[in-house]
Amino acid sequence: MAIVGRAGTSAPYGPKDRFASTYSRLRSSNSRRPPLHLRRAIGVSIWIAAAASSAETLYLPAAASVVGVSPFYSDVRAFNTSYTDTLTVAATYRCFIGSCSGPPQVFTLAPRESRAFDDVCVSLFGAPNSAGAIELSQTGADGALVVTSRLYATSPVPTVGMFVPALPISAAHAISVLTSVRNGGAGAGFRTNVGVYNPGDAAVTPVVRVYDGGTLLGQTGLDAPLGAHAGAQINDVFARIGAAAHATGNAVVVVDSGGAQALFSYAAVIDNATADPILVPGAADQSPPGSQQVVISVHAWDFSPGGPVSPPLHLQAGTTYTLVFHDVDAPGTPNPQHGFSGISELGIPPTDDISAGHDFVVPAFTPQPYQRGTYPFSCTRNDCGGDPEQHAGMRGTIIVE
Repeated sequence: MAIVGRAGTSAPYGPKDRFASTYSRLRSSNSRRPPLHLRRAIGVSIWIAAAASSAETLYLPAAASVVGVSPFYSDVRAFNTSYTDTLTVAATYRCFIGSCSGPPQVFTLAPRESRAFDDVCVSLFGAPNSAGAIELSQTGADGALVVTSRLYATSPVPTVGMFVPALPISAAHAISVLTSVRNGGAGAGFRTNVGVYNPGDAAVTPVVRVYDGGTLLGQTGLDAPLGAHAGAQINDVFARIGAAAHATGNAVVVVDSGGAQALFSYAAVIDNATADPILVPGAADQSPPGSQQVVISVHAWDFSPGGPVSPPLHLQAGTTYTLVFHDVDAPGTPNPQHGFSGISELGIPPTDDISAGHDFVVPAFTPQPYQRGTYPFSCTRNDCGGDPEQHAGMRGTIIVE
């Protein structure tokens, strides 16, 4: 990102100048100085507001401080590459396990200084028993901040862990691919966890597809839409798609945000015999040629899009679609399993199993011009959501235009 007011640019007035000017006005407008805690709070708030419009932000996609049968911790190192300028950094913890509701933590790095934050979730954020991502914004030159980490387990002894770098926003992709993915195999074999982090300001519903040798083994999604600045992880993705017994040493996972929103993705591939993990950051992937993916979020008692609460699903004749029916029932929903009646006139088959971890996919569906019209469909699970009467009204519509 461009930085306003950096040395050597034509714009002399940057975030640090705005901070100094604003703080000076606050002081001169009051005959009495505000209390120390208020001055600090005002300073941090102004700095964060100034940084938000012009800072470079790095994203550490996975950090943890979890105590239990298998304790996990993250040790972070932050380095200032400048030989002349002090760097100010605002770190924001976005956890999806535990609680991390505290404000951003601001720290400085002298020229060429490296700072250590062992067990960063606790030492910097005071958030034990939590896991998530960390956003680190700074107002120096792009590339002035380098952040790396080691995420490790203290059991078995000695520790085992993996390198997790902080990444620029350019490393987030609307569609990404994860390689070197393994599952099962000789002995204790391997397992793979897949994680995602949404750096954007709108919620998304990503789809995760698992392939082996070009064959789609299955796909799944998260238990709920992925909120803005939020992360999630699917543990043992092969088990999640119903392929726990499938052994492979050369699978790939594709993470599709379902739109233009870029996501960070990663795979943690773990050797079950030694607990030794590796991290695979997501690389940019391409969209399938000639196909548009449409995700239909299904919950009691609505298809979105489709209906009856959401608008109908509109499709264009001559366009090829991949339809993904994905369950998004809230935790605690009774009987969170749905069906789809199918539409025989369009050649779309039925299913009785749309549930958490079990997406229903209609690949490469191309409605023809002679099929223009309105087509009703319904849920086939009478007990979905625990209310047969409400289920009876769970009817949707596809309109081919």
